[in-house]
Amino acid sequence: MEKAIIDFIENHMMNHIILIALCVAATIGAMTVDLVSGVQKAKQRGEARTSTGYKKTATKAKKYFTPFLTLCFIDILCCVVIPIPVFSMLWTAYCIFCEFVSVREKSWQKEELRKAEKTMRVIIDNKDEIAKMAAELLFQRENENNTVKKEEK
Repeated sequence: MEKAIIDFIENHMMNHIILIALCVAATIGAMTVDLVSGVQKAKQRGEARTSTGYKKTATKAKKYFTPFLTLCFIDILCCVVIPIPVFSMLWTAYCIFCEFVSVREKSWQKEELRKAEKTMRVIIDNKDEIAKMAAELLFQRENENNTVKKEEK
């Protein structure tokens, strides 16, 4: 029985652990490439590189590795039936794809997104004033239309 357990650990679990370690390394590598690419794009746009931007990478790591750990446990439990850590590998492929898309984004696209975000923020912050202006314009047009109709009669 002891030999069967040792054989199982050596043949199945070790393969899973090695593949899971490769998945972790691949995810960290993709995140590093994205971080370096993001810093270079910020330099090109003349933006300051602050800790806020770097914290985004840490937040992304948290979002990637929390589900990844859960999937690793599922894969280790399933190593009796499934010969490779399928769930961990699929999650890693998804994370690497997300990083690939992030690196491929053009810096002008990100700049346009930021401009749109700033515009929306200004609109949201000044929504009361915008509503007042719109109401005034509507009342003004309505008064002009009523004046024109009275003149026609």
